[in-house]
Amino acid sequence: MARRSRPILVGMACSVALLGACSTGGGNADDASSEPSEQVAPAEGATTTEPPEDPSTNGATDPADSAPEAEPSLPPVSVDDLSELTGNLVLIDSDEQVVITQPDGSLPLVVSDPDTVNSQPTWSRNGSRVAWTSFGADGATLSLATGEGEVTSVPVVSPAFYLSWSPDDTWIGGLRPTAGGMEMFVADIEAQTDRQVSQAQPFYFDWADDDAIVAALGSQLLVDISASDAVNPLRRPLELPLGAFQAPTVLPDGDVIAALILDNENALVRLTGADPEVIATADAPMLISVSPDGQRVAAVVAPDVGGQQAESEVIQFQFDEPIELETGRVTIIDLGTGESQTQPQEQVVAFSWSPDSTTLSLLSLNGSALQWTFSTPEGDVDGAEFFPSARFSQRYLPFFDQYNLSSTAWSPTSDAIVFAGTIDNEAGVFVDLVSDDAGPARITEGEIAFWSPN
Repeated sequence: MARRSRPILVGMACSVALLGACSTGGGNADDASSEPSEQVAPAEGATTTEPPEDPSTNGATDPADSAPEAEPSLPPVSVDDLSELTGNLVLIDSDEQVVITQPDGSLPLVVSDPDTVNSQPTWSRNGSRVAWTSFGADGATLSLATGEGEVTSVPVVSPAFYLSWSPDDTWIGGLRPTAGGMEMFVADIEAQTDRQVSQAQPFYFDWADDDAIVAALGSQLLVDISASDAVNPLRRPLELPLGAFQAPTVLPDGDVIAALILDNENALVRLTGADPEVIATADAPMLISVSPDGQRVAAVVAPDVGGQQAESEVIQFQFDEPIELETGRVTIIDLGTGESQTQPQEQVVAFSWSPDSTTLSLLSLNGSALQWTFSTPEGDVDGAEFFPSARFSQRYLPFFDQYNLSSTAWSPTSDAIVFAGTIDNEAGVFVDLVSDDAGPARITEGEIAFWSPN
């Protein structure tokens, strides 16, 4: 397979916070009185009472202060080269404000209240609005803004740490902390109201259609949840225990990809109605990402960068002969033919499909940093090497498979990605073009960024 390399050198160490996030797969839901967390449901057994520490408070130093001078690297692409990119970006800046910008960082529009702390910016499915959660002197709100800056806010019980729009943009589903752990709520956009749907921990979900949600609740059941039926929200429970994985994914045809315990095995399955079709089995936790067209699923046995899971795990693909999948290496499975291909990158900690389903972006640990790789139909392309922002490494990275269902770093035309971090001692939001041989362009300052769907 062809490979084009774009080395970008950074002289800094990966923080303790990042290593912890990668190795545990869990997280902590922030207390409602603190900055709202952007974490999703933690793995079973994870602590949920203390917010994650900022590197500045746990002995880690600011990478800009501690990193040695970086070696010369390839010149970054000019911001002018981003002028043809489509869509908009939404980001959280260093002041915890929500900002909408063009892909080159131009025309920034601050849409949040400067007297609030803001998090979890999430585009609607049609890209016309952004939702986020705010916390200020008057309590928590769910806020929405159009691209022109028109903002509406709805008071809510507590700040959400995950948001996801329904396919028709009528509802916003979310997760937020409660005294008992966490709960799912749905907000009616037109009525500007929200209500609790169910409470469990851990809790992961995806929209099945404009009204129904498929959820993994408490590691016990996979259920359909109705957004509109407040009296009987739970429907079609499956009396099968969930396997070791995180986020269920609904395919375009309505089938569901999830992991269940079948015959005492951790099985990745395709649910057609209530009947599970086994795709693979693994004797360790799995992370998955399904292509938008529903044709392929990328799966990995979760890596443990602490070194306690150094041995390879065996995944048996039921379509064909069993194959061996090394821990931390992604295997792409064609759901139609059963063919599979294992990627060469090791220690992969996150991955996501491009909107056109042709390219898989992979984030892997590369010594002391994270490294992008783009697996394209023409071959693998090395992307930027960078030190991630604390917000990304602590709150998004451990739960990337859930966030893949509601947000994307990919441009609408699948030709670039956006990310926040530090390269050559310069922190900010960067845009990396997949097709060129130059480095990414720093477009603005910020802690996290996502691209609009169109």
